[in-house]
Amino acid sequence: MNKRDLARLVKESNVRFLRMQFVDIFGSTKNVVIPVSELDRALDGKVTFDGGSIAGFVRSEEVDMMLKPDLSTFAVYPWTLDGETEGRLICDIVQADGESFEGCPRTTLKRAISDAREMGFTLSTWVEAEFYLFQRDEDGRPLLDGNERGSYFDFSPSDVGEHARRHMVATLEAMGFHVASAHHEHGPGQHEIDFKSADVLTTADNVVTLRNVVKHIALERDLHATFMPKPLGDGAGNALHIEFMLREGERNAFADEGGDRGLSPTALYFIGGLLAHAPAITAVANPTVNSYKRLVPFWDAPVLTVWSERSANSMIRIPSQRGEQTRIELRSPDGSCNPYLTLAVVLAAGLDGIRNELLPGQPLAGSTYELSERLRAERGIRELPHSLREALVELDHDGVVRGALGDHIYHAFHEAKAAEYERYRRAVHPWELNEYLALQ
Repeated sequence: MNKRDLARLVKESNVRFLRMQFVDIFGSTKNVVIPVSELDRALDGKVTFDGGSIAGFVRSEEVDMMLKPDLSTFAVYPWTLDGETEGRLICDIVQADGESFEGCPRTTLKRAISDAREMGFTLSTWVEAEFYLFQRDEDGRPLLDGNERGSYFDFSPSDVGEHARRHMVATLEAMGFHVASAHHEHGPGQHEIDFKSADVLTTADNVVTLRNVVKHIALERDLHATFMPKPLGDGAGNALHIEFMLREGERNAFADEGGDRGLSPTALYFIGGLLAHAPAITAVANPTVNSYKRLVPFWDAPVLTVWSERSANSMIRIPSQRGEQTRIELRSPDGSCNPYLTLAVVLAAGLDGIRNELLPGQPLAGSTYELSERLRAERGIRELPHSLREALVELDHDGVVRGALGDHIYHAFHEAKAAEYERYRRAVHPWELNEYLALQ
């Protein structure tokens, strides 16, 4: 698409305002809204914002940054605001001199994609995104204990969550996205929407759009949507499962009919890279204090650096399809992650495995929760970090993952997350009051 094509689409769609969107290093969506009369200026990359006002971008000073829109991301929101139609463009962030900004998460992912391309690979991805829908009280606060009681794949045509999820899928489809399926998940009020295959950059864009659409539709229906990893202590957590297919030209580089389990050496090396860098990846793919309430041995959550063909609680699972459909599924990330940074570090880890021919060992059969300490030690199986603090320590020591983030994002991310953990550590939580206040 060129500028003329986009201008025609904007006019044909009766768009009155454009949201120039980007994300900060924590994955939060930001935007600058412009009237359509400013379209030419926006397409020339002349829309600016103060980078010093965005957490993790620039500290203690005002710095003008510019938004460079990706024309292929244009979409029209199938709702109106005060009767006006809105469109959106996802943008990269550049500095005033036109140079790429090292702290832009989307640019960070593009660097990883470029590294893969230099090795002769392109990456396709699938995403399964889980979230909860909660009823809201009169003040708009989510009601955690007043939810429906549905379970995995349940069908309840009278359920407000079922109607909301269908509306979300219809909205995404209207915006040009390809939804593979949607269903009720294990938890009460928990749902999942799955996207079809896309290139890795489009997948990251789609995850951001999914979050925005889900929250918007939920609010329209007086519901609260959350991708928080573990909103219910006794319920299933929200994962962001990602499947990968690496291609070398037109060939699926993971497939080998004559290989062990139909997997090529490239697939095994990619798995080996993911396992080798898993603890550091966890800091990025599971970036909140709450993330580690999900990574416990319940509800099929991964807790160990193992791979399997069947185990639902392994960190890496190989779906049953083989041949041209051979894929690798990473099950540890959660819905709070920045998808651009998560995909960047995962791709970097997998490529490092290929470069250094890191073999993953034999796949696990059965539940990972039943592995003895002795067997773990014999096979070099490690536990995933138990806390955000542990994950940050692992990130500090992993040059591959740090290199994928770049110095700017690594330092900004580490500083912010260390401060987040310290706030959590110092806070007095309701559990402590219930457990100790009356006894001590």
